[in-house]
Amino acid sequence: MTLNQIVKYRLDLLKKSNNTLKDVFEIIHKDENDIFCEITDGYKIKYTTYGQCQNYSKIMASFLNERLSCVPKHSFVGLMMENSLEFVTTLFALLMIGYKPLLLNIRLGSNLNQEIIERLNVKHIICDKDYQLNAKFINVANFDYSLYKVDESIIIWEDELAITTSATSLNVKICVYDGSSICEQIKNTNKILKDNKMIKQQYDKAIKQLAFLPFYHIFGLMATYFWFAFFGRRFVFLKDLSSDTILRTIKKHKVTHIFAVPMLWHQVYKAIIKEVEEQDEKTKNKFYKGIKLSNKLQSIFPNLGLKIASSLFKEVRTKVFGESIKFMISGGSYIYKEAIEVMNGIGYPLFNGYGMSEIGITSVELSKYPNKRNLVSIGKPFEKVEYLINEEGVLLVKSLGICKRIITKDQDLLIDRNNYFNTNDYATSEKDGRYYIVGRLDDVVLTPNGEKINPDMIEKILSFSSIERYSILGLSKNIEKQLALVLEVNSNINQLKINKLISELEENLHKLESLNYHLDQVYYTYDKIASITAIKVSRKILNTWIENGKVKLEHISSLKEKKIIDLSDLELKISSDIKKIFGDVLNKAIDEIDLNSHFIFDLGGTSLEYLTLLVKLKERFEVEFNKEDKTCYTVIEFTTYLIEQVK
Repeated sequence: MTLNQIVKYRLDLLKKSNNTLKDVFEIIHKDENDIFCEITDGYKIKYTTYGQCQNYSKIMASFLNERLSCVPKHSFVGLMMENSLEFVTTLFALLMIGYKPLLLNIRLGSNLNQEIIERLNVKHIICDKDYQLNAKFINVANFDYSLYKVDESIIIWEDELAITTSATSLNVKICVYDGSSICEQIKNTNKILKDNKMIKQQYDKAIKQLAFLPFYHIFGLMATYFWFAFFGRRFVFLKDLSSDTILRTIKKHKVTHIFAVPMLWHQVYKAIIKEVEEQDEKTKNKFYKGIKLSNKLQSIFPNLGLKIASSLFKEVRTKVFGESIKFMISGGSYIYKEAIEVMNGIGYPLFNGYGMSEIGITSVELSKYPNKRNLVSIGKPFEKVEYLINEEGVLLVKSLGICKRIITKDQDLLIDRNNYFNTNDYATSEKDGRYYIVGRLDDVVLTPNGEKINPDMIEKILSFSSIERYSILGLSKNIEKQLALVLEVNSNINQLKINKLISELEENLHKLESLNYHLDQVYYTYDKIASITAIKVSRKILNTWIENGKVKLEHISSLKEKKIIDLSDLELKISSDIKKIFGDVLNKAIDEIDLNSHFIFDLGGTSLEYLTLLVKLKERFEVEFNKEDKTCYTVIEFTTYLIEQVK
């Protein structure tokens, strides 16, 4: 069957079913010979079919039924794993034998997860490695499916699973979904596929979804797993989440679809721009003009424009994801307009979506024209979803796909799916039916003069290349709130980076003032303002960390004092650092190294030691050396080159 026929056939089966998770499982595994997933296994690629996955799920059910014999049926059992074949087989195995899987968010950390399992009285957790929680762990890493047999008599099927919200609030919510709500979200894909044919595009006769977003996250569970597994598409699992592994896996497996949070797209965007900015002025101008031309051309002739973009930016694409990418979605928080423009411009179609742990995925911008996608709208609500903006400007959502129950520290709330759900997100809409998220109600800062300021609107304007994380938030001072910018600075920041950061800060403040945004204070900290794995900075948590002293703030004036204005002083500082690195590589005293000493001819360095020098200099200053147009061998040459890069 063609993909269109498969979609129609399976959606028809779903409509005629009881809309349970049992029905979803059976439809997902309808075509047993189709490839469910692939993963790099040494030098080879290991494949698993949908038929094997179905059988493995039943075998896992037999194993877990024995191990959980003391656990009452229809109670919650924890599932704590990164994406893998075992995650999927365990998820369905628990449902088969009458348990409710609680998908624990590994990135929440032990304290919050302990609170969650205690809230639901969870005593057992299925995992692939041990965690520091007060529960009994059943480890299924490298599970041997050949040791157990299928026992159909134990299959009774539960119809609920639970996920948790991300760690962006101090009260993590547990959202319980049943089969009917998940089926409603799957049904929404029918209109998506009709409105945008790009999502169905293949490469080498296959659609391959990178299993990057964790399946315990609503975006990963629904948009990545259920949407694609339901129609028998293929998943590519990652060995780990390092940037090298991600890029290598995408290229080796010829991945076509990537759904991710803005953090990934921002990292890719910064890497592209960093390399562009290191080129000469002519090359830089050519790139930025090319991006504008590409987006404009694709917005007039989508198919032809995309082909031209792929050819025009072939060198860039080779360094990023390669040529197989056909469709990408960003979701989870707001994405920088510049990032989405560049990704679309180089020929990687990137779309922006919207959803929450409580409501599932409810919309995505589906325009085939980049000039629409680059506006960073969340698109129009899905076919069976209703949006409404109330008098306060907050988005309300009505959908049968919303979770049935929300459990917090304070209450266990049953959700009426026939009423509107308050998202607490500020939104606007256009006449064409598109919606835009402009910030969170919880984050709004009420200033002393009574003005309500949305920090998200300010953060969207800011742009830093010298630091990774920053946040606009309201800080308490006496009985008033100050609107403050907090910058997370590396404790090992070098002099060049200090100069660059202060320059970027001044540019950003000038930009804000021109738009009538005024900050009361700017602070910096050497402490982390969010966990390493967080997809965005939580203002609530950051405020708590500041109040209890976990994050110590310094006024920006003390960092400004460290900026070297006199060029001769700057050269002296930089050259001193470079001399030390020369000495470390050559095992020489600093006073043996003259500013004009040639690394090889005067100081006796070898070609291998020279490569080591370049690596250490790059680590220290985060600048590429030894480009085709410039080769440095002396301290003074490296110093001059470095200063030129940050002018």
